[in-house]
Amino acid sequence: MIGPRDRRVPHCNTWYPHATNGWGIIDFLNFCEAAGILGIPDFNLDETPQDMADFVEYVNGPVTSEWGARRAADGHPKPYNLRHMELGNEHSINDRYFQKFKQLAEAIWANDPKMILAVGDCSYMEPIVDPFNFPGGHGISSLAAHQKTLQLARKHDAEVWFDVHIATDGPLPQFWVTNSFADALERIAEGAKYKVVIFEFNSGTHSLKRALANAGAINRVQREGRIPVAISANCLEADGQNDNAWDQGLLFFNASQAWLQPPGYVARMFSQNYLPRLVQCRVNTAEKILNVTATTSDDGLTLGLQVVNPTDKAVTAQIHIAGFVPKRPVAQVTELSGPLNAVNTAAEPKTIVPQNREWKHSIEKGETSYTFPPYSVTMLRME
Repeated sequence: MIGPRDRRVPHCNTWYPHATNGWGIIDFLNFCEAAGILGIPDFNLDETPQDMADFVEYVNGPVTSEWGARRAADGHPKPYNLRHMELGNEHSINDRYFQKFKQLAEAIWANDPKMILAVGDCSYMEPIVDPFNFPGGHGISSLAAHQKTLQLARKHDAEVWFDVHIATDGPLPQFWVTNSFADALERIAEGAKYKVVIFEFNSGTHSLKRALANAGAINRVQREGRIPVAISANCLEADGQNDNAWDQGLLFFNASQAWLQPPGYVARMFSQNYLPRLVQCRVNTAEKILNVTATTSDDGLTLGLQVVNPTDKAVTAQIHIAGFVPKRPVAQVTELSGPLNAVNTAAEPKTIVPQNREWKHSIEKGETSYTFPPYSVTMLRME
């Protein structure tokens, strides 16, 4: 994966008999570094311990080391300071997985004890009451291998993450029993450092329907506060070249242009409207149709409401605000809405895009109302 692209040897991989290394892990890390994005590369569980040790030296070692010198010769003298790696993807976490994970992890931690390793887990469909006896766990019925992984991390004073995936075909996200899984890990961790993360909001579409589900998932993750990283699959998709079920790119591109799909705009909306402090928020209806998260700035001078309406009807909501009095008579609104199956094409890349406007909120005694359009994601921002 390093050196001139035309000299990199092709290989046979999971999806295709002929795959290029023209876009490899190092190219990915260079892209993330240039864009200011946290990059977490994922490695095949069948890599050798020596290759993993060499990789860690390549990305984080000094230029005086063998592989650090190779990195400098490839044009990157400064270490990448990579802090996270994942081993495998969507595995049944059993003893076979643990034995391979152990070999790779110990080789990695020998070179960099601070590296956080993510377990390539999958998803859990049934509530986990007994961590060592449960149904529907992606081919396993016990967290015994998870416990061994936690014990290994504690032995090396290292941290491990467990990557579980959710479905966002939409318009509602399917978390299954992610919280039950996290609770079960807590019961068997015995002081080990770990986190549960979501590295794939997974879907078969890039339509507005998927955008609504992604938005609902982000809202829930923010409200619950126990998942530090949640990521949507997949970012980049070559237009017209998808040949499998995962037609879910957030950003499409061809030889002459690149454009965002509705779930890509959702990611940008949450990024641009991010506020760091969660505040209490309740939806007081029996149906609880709206998915709502409320946040403020550190100084408490800005209040944000993130609202998803996943239904085909407009919803007029009474908004009650306590402990915050806006000084400006208007709020900033960013809103994405449209037909459920709408997508953006190369010919019409702006079919579904967020609309920005000001809204005169007319708040009196902490109360106002707002009508959320059908199939919509809305950001309300008050100063």
